[in-house]
Amino acid sequence: MQPSAQSSSNEFHDADRELMENKIRESLETLSQIRVSVSNHELADESVLEQRVDRLVRGYADMFAIKDRLQVNIPEDVLGYIKDGRNPDEFTSQFMERVASENQFTNGKIAALTNFKQEFESKLEEFFPEEMKERKAQQPQQ
Repeated sequence: MQPSAQSSSNEFHDADRELMENKIRESLETLSQIRVSVSNHELADESVLEQRVDRLVRGYADMFAIKDRLQVNIPEDVLGYIKDGRNPDEFTSQFMERVASENQFTNGKIAALTNFKQEFESKLEEFFPEEMKERKAQQPQQ
């Protein structure tokens, strides 16, 4: 795919994603309005409730039409959080903490190995000075 065609495809995907996000927001707002209508239900409000339900169904139909144009990968763990009624932001927060912890651990290993290498080379130079001079002469300059 050519760069211009690919960027055009990305623009369509971004527009579809934004449209889907807006439809989801509208549906959430409509659901909230339906909840209010049902909790304060009076016979005169029946047509208002019917309009809101129709708007919700149309929104769902629009989302269904858009879904095939989107390519969104959601990790199974996030879906599990949602299925369990937990906030997916919790997953993100815990994941970031875990990554930061693993990053610190890895950086600690790198620092330890760097220190070991320096100490090892200094001891080799102390006990085998001639061999280390030859080794350094054979290594390409960095």
